[in-house]
Amino acid sequence: MFKDILGKPDQEQLAIAEQYRKYYNFHIEDFKTEYENYFDIVDKDASLKALDYARTYQLFGYNKDEISIYIRKKIESFYLCNISNFIVKKEEFAIYSFIDIFYCDPLFFQNKENLKIFFDVTYPILFVETENMSSFIAIACTRYIAILGSQTEGKTYLERYLYENDKGIYIEDVREEL
Repeated sequence: MFKDILGKPDQEQLAIAEQYRKYYNFHIEDFKTEYENYFDIVDKDASLKALDYARTYQLFGYNKDEISIYIRKKIESFYLCNISNFIVKKEEFAIYSFIDIFYCDPLFFQNKENLKIFFDVTYPILFVETENMSSFIAIACTRYIAILGSQTEGKTYLERYLYENDKGIYIEDVREEL
């Protein structure tokens, strides 16, 4: 069932998502199995999988129920394992998609250790060359800066950015957050 949902057009997905959510809330183990099978078996590169993770979050992950908690943990894990490759390959839309989700949902990275890892592995996006890229990376960076500014631990990264860059493109954004 899970695979069938992601294979449908966006409008159709949205129309049936709530009935699937109700079913899966009563059959959480079925959801976990189908979810694992889909993401283990699907033969896509990481940037295309990122879109499926984002779509799954939009359909099922925005609440505080068990399905949502499970999806958040899976998204965190996938992101932390793949962000370095996304940065190297300049997969700006994948980066943007995840940062946007994290920016909009404060229930991500509740674990302080994972939050610090998130700060560490995401920090390099502030240095991605944006000249020949779309605005997705710039938006992701400003949202990442806002996330850093909202956390006591994040302020250290903002101060570090100012120390390391006297001409960085996000200087004003960073100063505003401090």
